Amino acid sequence: MQKLALKVTGIDSLLGGGLEPEIITTVYGASGCGKTNFALQAVLSCIKAGKKAVFIDPEGSFSVERYLQAHTKEGLENVILYLPKTFDEQAKAITETAKISKTDRIGLIVVDSIVALYRIHTHEADIAKANSMLSKQFAELSMIAREHKIPVLVTNQVYSDFDSGELELVGRDIPKYSSRCLIHIERASGTRRKVTIIKHRSQPEGGSAEFLIKNEGLVDAGKKFGIF
Repeated sequence: MQKLALKVTGIDSLLGGGLEPEIITTVYGASGCGKTNFALQAVLSCIKAGKKAVFIDPEGSFSVERYLQAHTKEGLENVILYLPKTFDEQAKAITETAKISKTDRIGLIVVDSIVALYRIHTHEADIAKANSMLSKQFAELSMIAREHKIPVLVTNQVYSDFDSGELELVGRDIPKYSSRCLIHIERASGTRRKVTIIKHRSQPEGGSAEFLIKNEGLVDAGKKFGIF
């Protein structure tokens, strides 16, 4: 099955050609590391391949202005945008996506970020109920990916574990077990960003690549010069 190439040589090589269909790929990292730009790059690649992309946007992170810097205005008609305001609305958006995926030429589903409303919900409801809802959302996304043979890309936030001091994904084991691919994004030197494979079905874990965020999208960082 054809993977969705991001058209960034280093990242595509790292992923063995691009985002895998039939699975959930989770991209995570600290605020401002480039998760949304990574997701937008995938959307652009999907549209340029002649398909539609679903973008579920609970944080209001999808920027039309940012999109137009890298693509034509006409391509916007191929972005199906959901703006859920509650965790329940997010679940409904995923269910609606399952329905339209049966009739539309959907080539990618993005949820950016899947835990934004979950974090709010955990303060307003029982944590067990919130975890159950998150698990069901991941399960439905996984079903859509398998049934329609398309990639699903979700972004996730991190926090510092109180006991170990290490970075931990919000939702902990739920996104870890539900995702067949885990990618960590972090700031490297200067304006560079570094992506590292934490989990993958066929590529070596621990492999990394660097990229830059430009107006036209993500671009290869190129070789470093000097002693660094």
